[in-house]
Amino acid sequence: MNTLQPRSPHWADVYATKVVREKGEKALYTCASGITPSGTVHIGNFREIISVDLVVRALRDLDKKVRFIYSWDDYDVFRKVPKNMPNQEMLEAHLREPITLVPDPYGVEESYARHHERAVEKVLPQVGIFPEYIYQAKRYRASQYAEQIKKALEKREVIREILNAHRTEPLPDDWWPISVFCGGCNRDTTDVISWDNAYGVEYACSSCGRKETVDLRSTSLVKLFWRVDWPMRWAYEQVDFEPAGKDHHTEGGSFDTAREIVREVYGGEAPVSFQYDFISIKGRGGKISSSSGEVIDLYDVLAVYTPEVTRYLFAGTRPNTEFAISFDLDVIKIYEDYDRCERIAFGMEPADEKRREKERRIYELSQVEGVPKTMPFQVPFRHLCNLLQIAGGDIEKTLDMLPDLTPDQRERMEVRARCAW
Repeated sequence: MNTLQPRSPHWADVYATKVVREKGEKALYTCASGITPSGTVHIGNFREIISVDLVVRALRDLDKKVRFIYSWDDYDVFRKVPKNMPNQEMLEAHLREPITLVPDPYGVEESYARHHERAVEKVLPQVGIFPEYIYQAKRYRASQYAEQIKKALEKREVIREILNAHRTEPLPDDWWPISVFCGGCNRDTTDVISWDNAYGVEYACSSCGRKETVDLRSTSLVKLFWRVDWPMRWAYEQVDFEPAGKDHHTEGGSFDTAREIVREVYGGEAPVSFQYDFISIKGRGGKISSSSGEVIDLYDVLAVYTPEVTRYLFAGTRPNTEFAISFDLDVIKIYEDYDRCERIAFGMEPADEKRREKERRIYELSQVEGVPKTMPFQVPFRHLCNLLQIAGGDIEKTLDMLPDLTPDQRERMEVRARCAW
């Protein structure tokens, strides 16, 4: 029996221990996250990324070797044009195509999908997150999942029974667990006509009339439906941990059906998971949605919160708790809370042992590059704002007002001053 105990009561340590207990001792643990880059990747999406990162760090603190994979589901269908995108008419002309083939409306990257992927890949290192990226379009278009698709076709009645158990209306008899992008017009407006019980799939397109038979081992056109694709990848990548939003974790939702499909179709097991709640913007309310275009992304948050304070917002909140990101006077309180956490962690402010242990672990997980050896120099955020106003926003002049800053302290304070201004 595994008697491993969590390093601390923090939820990341609790889940890291749960992964080891449930999956057993392994040479490598795989933690996964992912998203469809159908629009701006917003701060609500970031909650999943950093939730996985925190558990990855907790596993590594247990001296476990961990692989952190992040899947770009860029072979999904382009269903809706977000309101915040330029060249709306051009984008509308590409609806129903895979987003990896939709042009970048900014004319910079090779595709619409790549534009959103690149934005995230550039900013994550600023908050100390370094996943291994997997591009699902490249894999599907290279027929890398041919055997997994064939297995889903062989077990389509099993899959249909699993899905029907959680549906009010049963799937039709001619339902297939795959979708096909047309080789003529690129759209997913196709119907599967037949399957030859091996690798041949025949389809017809209702948009352009094309009809052909493709070979799963060489075609770039066939992909699994989401509810089958997700558990297939759990088995393919041997995923040990992956959280999901509460919409996926509802009873009979995609996590429940994926748990059955991975076992019955692919002979695997579901990962350890938890549900995370949504994030809203204070004063706006409601779930943030990429398709609406009214989004706040990580760049927006880092304009106001330093990387460490940004991590603190998530490390200090249980993932199943809904919270709102603030851009009003609450910002001052959040910086004050972070500074108090730092003082308690370094024993510079009194706290009982339980509180000190809690704050110390939150502080450790909030750091981008490890805990500083000595207590960092602090300037109250409100006071820093006042100094900046006196200096007319001149950051160099403001920092000159602070006595005897070392180069390291000055560099750290410069980031905070930019956020304060």
